[in-house]
Amino acid sequence: MASLCVAYFLWLVGGFFGLHHFYLKRDKQAFIWWCFPGGYFGAGWIRDLWRIPEYVADLNNDPQHIRKVKEKMKENETPPWKAARWMGMLVVGNMFGLLPGMAIPNKDDLGIDLSFLKPILNPLGAAIGIWLVGNIGRWEGSLKHPLIGCYLTLPLYYFGISAGSLTTMIGAYFFRRKWRRVDREQPVCTRLIILLLCGSLYASMWGSYLYFNAEVVHNGEKIKLRDAVGNFLKSPLVQEFRRSLQELWKHMKEHGFWSTWTKVVDSLDPFGEKNALKVLGLEHGATQDQIRSRYRELSKQWHPDKVKENKEEAQQRFVEIQKAYEILSSIKNRRMKANRKAVKEEESQPAVDLNAKIEL
Repeated sequence: MASLCVAYFLWLVGGFFGLHHFYLKRDKQAFIWWCFPGGYFGAGWIRDLWRIPEYVADLNNDPQHIRKVKEKMKENETPPWKAARWMGMLVVGNMFGLLPGMAIPNKDDLGIDLSFLKPILNPLGAAIGIWLVGNIGRWEGSLKHPLIGCYLTLPLYYFGISAGSLTTMIGAYFFRRKWRRVDREQPVCTRLIILLLCGSLYASMWGSYLYFNAEVVHNGEKIKLRDAVGNFLKSPLVQEFRRSLQELWKHMKEHGFWSTWTKVVDSLDPFGEKNALKVLGLEHGATQDQIRSRYRELSKQWHPDKVKENKEEAQQRFVEIQKAYEILSSIKNRRMKANRKAVKEEESQPAVDLNAKIEL
């Protein structure tokens, strides 16, 4: 027996990846939720919020729910047409139709021209997507009819016409739905293996596309995504970040976690002191007199009234100098007050006479 509370809990913690559907033995829906996070980026996940009680009742063969289902079956020889199901067929069919063609490596990388497979694989993927959506819940239908419908558009591909959406629409129209009356039980291990294989195939196609065919456009020039990622990992920014992590790891092994944590917090500059010192060109430990002197010098140098060219840059620099001076002065004042308070507390404590004798 499925629990409504467990179903809602799984919907909350793993619903974007179809965990609650797997629990409710709706494996095809779980797979689609995994392929399209949350059923098309959260739309299906939100819709499940009020559909879960029906799913639980259906799995538990709740007498009242089964009575309603039987009444629907008597009223309608085939399941009534639903806009949500139709949209699901179009979305999943389109993506499953496009992805195999997108995943085929190009001739330059592979050395073999496999582009002839695209018009063959696209209708097949679209038909599988339509069949998946059409076999969720109480709906049932064979793969044969959407396959026929999708492959009817095959000649268009050879004339250079991209018929992706048209292929899916025709395949969905050809789908012959009927009522699912009895569900065949499968062991959990079998279900997991099937989902794992299907998920691996889907992920491998995305991986092939991202590695072989995905491109990044920068300043009008195209570059392979894999090359862009490789260049990014070799960039000074990433290298500096890697060095910082290595230094922190070494520091933690020598001095412990809390010392490392303090170092991390200091490096993040939460009070803006390091940046302010950098703006004024001062070293750590600068006195208030040095800060004031440097502030006056830079204020005269970058005052907008004295800079004849690049007025905007001068104005921006002048504002940065003022803010830096305010930050450092504020920090100095807080530390001075804290030191005075500590001194007063120390002076207010009674002195201990070390030469006092204790009589017994």
